Amino acid sequence: MCSVQDIEDDFSVRKTKSDESMRKCMKCEEQACVIIRVNDAFCRSCFLQHCTHKFRSSFGKSKVIRDGEKVLLAFSGGNGSSAMLHLVQQGLSKEAQKKLRFKPGLIFMDEGSVLGLSTEQRRKDHRYVLEIMRETGYPYHVTCLEKVMGLDQTSESPLVGTSTTSTSTELTYDNVESDLQKLSISNTAGERLKDMLDSTKSMTAKEDLIRRLRCDLLAAVARETGFSKVMLGDSSTRLSVQLLADIAQGRGAQTHLEMGFADDRYGDIIFVRPLREFTSKEVAMYNKLNNVEATVLPRLATKQPSNSSIQRLTEEFVTGLQSDFPSTVSTVFRYETMSVKIVFRWKNSVGCQSFKGLLCLKCLPDGCKGN
Repeated sequence: MCSVQDIEDDFSVRKTKSDESMRKCMKCEEQACVIIRVNDAFCRSCFLQHCTHKFRSSFGKSKVIRDGEKVLLAFSGGNGSSAMLHLVQQGLSKEAQKKLRFKPGLIFMDEGSVLGLSTEQRRKDHRYVLEIMRETGYPYHVTCLEKVMGLDQTSESPLVGTSTTSTSTELTYDNVESDLQKLSISNTAGERLKDMLDSTKSMTAKEDLIRRLRCDLLAAVARETGFSKVMLGDSSTRLSVQLLADIAQGRGAQTHLEMGFADDRYGDIIFVRPLREFTSKEVAMYNKLNNVEATVLPRLATKQPSNSSIQRLTEEFVTGLQSDFPSTVSTVFRYETMSVKIVFRWKNSVGCQSFKGLLCLKCLPDGCKGN
């Protein structure tokens, strides 16, 4: 009779036989330098082609972005947004075989007021990000999360996704120093935002509130500057964490909006996620092989323990499973695909009226009535 020790010994022997340094590329049989999953080994050239094709195919399959359309890239300097910016630059370069045909712009949102940072500290932390944005040559804009407190929430509020008739303003190529000056706004808005977060008791609710306010401000800036699409750098790993966290909070019926390629809750402004099929490992390896530097700016959940919020606990759970079982994220995505089909059938059967939450812009249960 075999024992547990025998099984463990056999497993250890099998593991040592498969020397990862001798793996061959699954496409060209050259020496592999990246192993995405157990059987997915790529050389540098094939891996970069794989990433480029996956990024480009997301636009081709959805057909959401039209030729010549203005797209606003949400850039924070992290791994996801840095990889997204590099892929866009490669797609718009002269060497690209099939060039991307939209007109990009960049936006950086400062969230230092949430952490209570001083203006000098915020300028010091964000100087590197602003220099990268300026070097791209694309029009860019700098804003602060506090500005969401000044949005009109009555008649033509950007928070409810209605089209505005205000004149579009072009983004300017200001120098870095003047952009750093723009990070400082009135203390009144910062105090109002701080009071709102202080009145929120749990860290879970605070993280969710900041995420909603961030999207509201991105949509408002996109309207003001004449952009119709906002591009986010969310990877499949991050979206899987968000999916399970939303289900844990009782929002399973609306997860298709958070996971899909296109999110049209804001009406005239559509959020797109071209990196939704990239894992965090693929994003990190893409940046390393292309020498794309990324920075991590502190946020509310930075250095918080895993049990501080549902989001942090779910993140540790998903990343821990992914390290031992590489199919974890893809399994979660298969669930998301099934949920989209179920929600689509449900909406067609009962008919969903335009009763939506003010912040999340998701359909409320009381607003769903039969035909």
